[in-house]
Amino acid sequence: MTTPARIPVAAVLVHALAAVEIPGFPDLDENFIVAHPPHLSQNQALDHEHVAVTTGWEFNINNPIDQYPGGLSATAYEGYDGSDFCDIARIYEAQPGADLMAHAAACAKAVAEWLASRQSTTDPGKGSGADDTDEVRTSTTEVC
Repeated sequence: MTTPARIPVAAVLVHALAAVEIPGFPDLDENFIVAHPPHLSQNQALDHEHVAVTTGWEFNINNPIDQYPGGLSATAYEGYDGSDFCDIARIYEAQPGADLMAHAAACAKAVAEWLASRQSTTDPGKGSGADDTDEVRTSTTEVC
C-alpha cells in the first residue's frame, strides 16, 4: 500500500480535475497536467484549447506530495497548429504556502469554469474559437 506522503503530485492534480468532471492527464516530458474539455479525447486535447496545470518547472509533478514546495498555476493555450503553442489566458495562480489539496481544488474549479465559459463561445469541433466573439475575448486574453 502506498502511504499518502508517497502519492505523486500529478495524481492529486488529476484527481482534483476529475472531481469537477474535467479530464486531465500528465505530460511527464513537459512536467504538467493537460486539462481539456470533456468532449475531447486525450489524443485530441492538444489540438484544441487546453490548460496546462503545473507546480513550477523546477519541481517534477511525479514527485511525492511530501516534497511539494507549494504554488500552482494553470495557463490556457490555443490548439496546436504545427507551430509553438500560444498562451491565451492565465486561469489560476497560487503562491507557495498553502497545502496541495487546497491549491488543487481551487485550481480545478477555476479550470472547469474557464473551460465551461469557452464552450459557450467556441464550436466544440473547431479548436480556438475564431468566431464573432474574438473581439470581446481579446479584451481579457492575450493575442498571439
